[in-house]
Amino acid sequence: MQIFQSRNMTTKTKSVKVGIRYLRTRSALFSEIANVYRPALKHREEILELIKEKYSKALQSRFADKMRTAKGFYRLEMSVPKVEEMKRIQEDLALVKDFIKNECYKQITVKQAWLLFLVGLEIGLWFFLGETIGKFHIVGYKV
Repeated sequence: MQIFQSRNMTTKTKSVKVGIRYLRTRSALFSEIANVYRPALKHREEILELIKEKYSKALQSRFADKMRTAKGFYRLEMSVPKVEEMKRIQEDLALVKDFIKNECYKQITVKQAWLLFLVGLEIGLWFFLGETIGKFHIVGYKV
C-alpha cells in the first residue's frame, strides 16, 4: 500500500512540476511576444495619429461642407409636419372645398382664372425642376 501511495505522490508531484513548468514556458512565451510586438504598438499609435489627421482634414473639405448643407436641408425638408402646419393645410383644403362646393369658380374673371392657372403652372414646373435637379437626369433615376 505504501508503495502504491508513494507512486501516487510522485505522479502527483511530477504532474504539478510539469504544470508549473508549462505555465512558466507559457508566461515566457507571452513576454517574448509582448517584446516582439512593442514596436508594432508604437507603429499602431502612429497609424492612429495618421487616421486622426486624415479625419480632421476630411472634416474641413468641401465635400464635408456639402454634406453638412445637405444634412440641414434633409432635416428641414424631410421632417414631419408640425401641428400648426397641419392645421393650416386643413384650413386651406376646407377653403378649396367650399370654393368648389359653392361654385364660386363661375364668378371669377378671366384675369383671375389666368392668374390661378399661371400660379398652378409655376408650382408644377418648380416641382419638375426640383425632381430633375434631385436625380441629376431629365429622365429616370440612377439606381
